[in-house]
Amino acid sequence: MTSVSDASLDLLWDYNDPAASEARFLELRQGLGAPEDHARLMELDTQIARAQGLQGRFADALAMLETVQERLLAGETRAAIRYELEFGRVLRSSGSPEAARPFFERAAALGEAAGEDRLAVDARHMVALVEPDPAKRVSLMLNDLEFAAASSDPDARAWRGSLWNNIGMAFHELGDLDDAVQAFETSASCWEEDDPKRALIAHWMVGWTLRLQGRLAEALATQEVLERAHQEAGTPGAYVEEELGELHLALAAGPDAEDHLRRAREHFARALPLLQDDLADDPDRLARIKRLADGEED
Repeated sequence: MTSVSDASLDLLWDYNDPAASEARFLELRQGLGAPEDHARLMELDTQIARAQGLQGRFADALAMLETVQERLLAGETRAAIRYELEFGRVLRSSGSPEAARPFFERAAALGEAAGEDRLAVDARHMVALVEPDPAKRVSLMLNDLEFAAASSDPDARAWRGSLWNNIGMAFHELGDLDDAVQAFETSASCWEEDDPKRALIAHWMVGWTLRLQGRLAEALATQEVLERAHQEAGTPGAYVEEELGELHLALAAGPDAEDHLRRAREHFARALPLLQDDLADDPDRLARIKRLADGEED
């Protein structure tokens, strides 16, 4: 049975499969019964609650977190930070972002005071995400970037790519696509240093925004590079296929319309089976992809 170390919990996560993550955490929990394991057990229980929340089992998650709160002992600082952070996440995911804010703020304050910079950045970025004003959200996240960059903890500094991505999305909400492109490009540069696989997502965001700006040739070049990267890695690249379909559909308004329409159909047809699960909650989008794959007009 795998042991639980102080810094290993986040490495055990598969955020694309919270049910499997929960099962893994529950298995690990069986080996934590000694008094000296109590703080780790409390921390592990917060992650079980997070996994339950990501599955939409909000009542289970809140019940687990309430038990953690009742059992927390003085000095179990990291577990206390995670309790606040995960309680806030469950509230936000269940539709109560304003109620979640004070939990995130307490988690950030506790994390900063304890020198737990990685958790502090996580909490700070959640404070920004529940801010409804995108301009204020950008300001908060720029402050978060300064905090992360000043940290001696490499795990805290590794938040840069995610923070720049969130800033790019906020610029999208503001209608400022030029700054959004710059933010996503900076996100890609950060991920190239910290986790090159995640840089592919940031490059996709750049290409997506270029298309929305009408910069179709640049957007197409960006997505074609990503298509080749996925082919070389043997990964599906579902959203790249969908985006290439959108680009060729847009390009069909110009020269070589028939060729672009053919390519659009091919990309949508490849995207459709890959996106069935991801877009299960968005049947209209799936139906549109199917129509376009079948060659019907948009």
